[in-house]
Amino acid sequence: MRHKLILRVTILFMLAFTLSKFIFASTIKNNSDNMINVFNQGGRTEWKAPPFADKMKNPLASDLKVTKDAKIVFTTNCSSCHGDKGEGNGPAAAALNPKPKNLTSEKVQEQSDGAIFWKITTGNPPMVSWKDALTEKQRWGLVNYIRQLKKK
Repeated sequence: MRHKLILRVTILFMLAFTLSKFIFASTIKNNSDNMINVFNQGGRTEWKAPPFADKMKNPLASDLKVTKDAKIVFTTNCSSCHGDKGEGNGPAAAALNPKPKNLTSEKVQEQSDGAIFWKITTGNPPMVSWKDALTEKQRWGLVNYIRQLKKK
């Protein structure tokens, strides 16, 4: 049963990834030569949230119910790339450039809740935006869950 769920999530992710890559590539064609070079090299500058994101406060208390609900959301939507433990080693990670971040790393954990929420919300290919697929409460719950990954 779990394998079927993982397979379905992986297939959905790959479809979303393909679509986002097409949209991203179309956008690149309309941008400067510098942006085209960044895309062709598979590189990019560091992904930083805008300053206003750091001022956003997480409205959810990090209680057991929120964490439990967020774990389900994470397993369903995030683990195919970030892995079950958030280490960036999920089954879809091998096909991605750049690779998914290790959510347990100090670099991720030192970011503000607002910055992590902003990144989940907006996405940055190959990471998709979760703004339309997840509620605001679910996205804030994921921030709490990501914080819990460091403690495990």
